[in-house]
Amino acid sequence: MKKHTPLLEKLFNKNFQLIDGTDEIFELDLALWEYEVLSKKELIDRSAYFKLVDGEETVHFKTCNLQNLEEVHKNSSFRTKIFFLDGKYSTGYATHGLFPYRGKFHPQLIRALLNILEIKPGHIVLDPMAGSSTVAVEANLLSINSISVDLSPFCELMGKVKIFALDLDIKILESIITNPQELLEKLKKEKVPEYFKNNKDDQKRSYYEIVLLAFLDTMGFASRSSSSIDKLFPRVLERYTSTIKYFQEARQKIDLKIGKSKIIQGSVLSLPIDDNSVDAIITSPPYSFAIDYLKNDQPQLEYLGYNLESLREEMIGLQGRGVENKLEIYFDKMSIALKEMQRVSKENAPIIIIIGTNDIQTNGVILETKVIELAKKLGIKFELELVKPIKGLQNTMKNESILFFTNLK
Repeated sequence: MKKHTPLLEKLFNKNFQLIDGTDEIFELDLALWEYEVLSKKELIDRSAYFKLVDGEETVHFKTCNLQNLEEVHKNSSFRTKIFFLDGKYSTGYATHGLFPYRGKFHPQLIRALLNILEIKPGHIVLDPMAGSSTVAVEANLLSINSISVDLSPFCELMGKVKIFALDLDIKILESIITNPQELLEKLKKEKVPEYFKNNKDDQKRSYYEIVLLAFLDTMGFASRSSSSIDKLFPRVLERYTSTIKYFQEARQKIDLKIGKSKIIQGSVLSLPIDDNSVDAIITSPPYSFAIDYLKNDQPQLEYLGYNLESLREEMIGLQGRGVENKLEIYFDKMSIALKEMQRVSKENAPIIIIIGTNDIQTNGVILETKVIELAKKLGIKFELELVKPIKGLQNTMKNESILFFTNLK
């Protein structure tokens, strides 16, 4: 038998070891890209997919292992516990687990993209359709500054909480949550208590927003289970506090320097950002009308006191009648969004768009192809496409595309 060299030995130095579970082709591709563009020290400090670099544990690997996810999810359902433990290095670390939002990025993927784009501390990365601000969290973990923009005020709240929880005084949070039942009684009113809306200058406001997000998370859990909000809220609040506490302990042991973020409620169609001001863009637009995010977040938005119909008129992918009309409006708005991304990003700045197509819904129209065409018309150069499989039997899409562009102005 002819001697065979294992694939990983061909790709990497034998003293380099990938994190367990790094087995998809796109992950190996991104790991190799990190290996090629980062120095040895940068691989230790920043890499997404490496466990050992010349025998030394990476910061990402150590951070994830120091967070004690077993303890965080001791009261979670079996399914939730397995999800987060299986995603220990890909989705479950830092503050990403606070309100696991539908359709969110895989954080580990975002970390790798920031690395291969060579975005460094002092740079600004923008996500103009930010959802739960995964890009902002990952950027901040790498000491990179970020801007998150999303039209949904609920997404704004999620982003603010996840970013604030990266660097706070855990003792203040613990002092606020000593009586969960008392907090719950205030929160169980029809609308969010005035305290959470009006005390913008109060130092404790951001801490109370953590409690508010935990309550909104509990609302979702209660609607999907036989348990009541009264029973679930203390458990969810404890999980939030434990998540933050264990990350803070890990951050301090490793001496992670956290970047800064601006979380803005606004529209990608008219970004409240200066021309030529961001160094990179990583975003994921709605996959046409595959997910109705407003309907998905209706209980939380209504509790917060927002009118869904006024938001619906502005959101991409939620207007029109019939497939043809919906797609026409979708692509018109995506063209405006691309033009805004071009305006705010610097010359030669990278723009990454992650998008997939439910071709049953779109009657065979492929969104990725059309987005590339729209970008080219604006002078945004298309560079590369990586295909990422979407796991899970219930998914109607099998793959999504990571599209790399350069803003040539």
